[in-house]
Amino acid sequence: MLKKRPEVVLLVFGKGGHTAQMTRFIRNQPEAYDYVALTNSNKVFGRFLAQYHLLEARDKYYVFKNIFVLFTYLLLSIFQMMRITCKYRVIGMISTGPGMAVVPGLFCRLLGAKVIYFESWSRISTPAIAGKFMYYVAHMFFIQHQSIQKYYPKAIYIGRL
Repeated sequence: MLKKRPEVVLLVFGKGGHTAQMTRFIRNQPEAYDYVALTNSNKVFGRFLAQYHLLEARDKYYVFKNIFVLFTYLLLSIFQMMRITCKYRVIGMISTGPGMAVVPGLFCRLLGAKVIYFESWSRISTPAIAGKFMYYVAHMFFIQHQSIQKYYPKAIYIGRL
C-alpha cells in the first residue's frame, strides 16, 4: 500500500514554444492545485513541487536516429511516470503539445486521471503527430486555430494561449 501521496496535476511540455504556452497557461490559473512538471525544458517557473526530465519522442532532424530515440523515450517515460506516481497522486495531466506527452497521457488515462491536451499554437494548417494520438487519449482536446478544426471535429477552439 502506498502512503498518502499529495495530489498533483502533471504538466507535460517541451522546449521553446511549448514552454511559452505552458507559462501563459499556468500564469492564469488559480493556486488551487500543486503541479509537477515532466519536461525537457530547463526553464523553471516557481509553481512546481518538482520537475522531472524527459526526452523528445523523436528527433526532428535525423530520421534514422528515431528508432533509438523512440526506444529510449519509451523506457524513460515509463520510468519517470512510475517515479512520479509512486511519490504523488496524479489527478490530472495538462500538455501543450509535444510528442513526449503521448506515453504520460496513456499512463494517466489508465490511472483514471483527467487528461487535457492543447494542440500547439504552431499548428495552423496540419495536425501534429502527437495531436493525432492525443485526440483519442485526452478527455478535453483544445485547438488554438480554427483552421485545424476539420482534423479534430470534437476539439474545443480556444484561440491562442
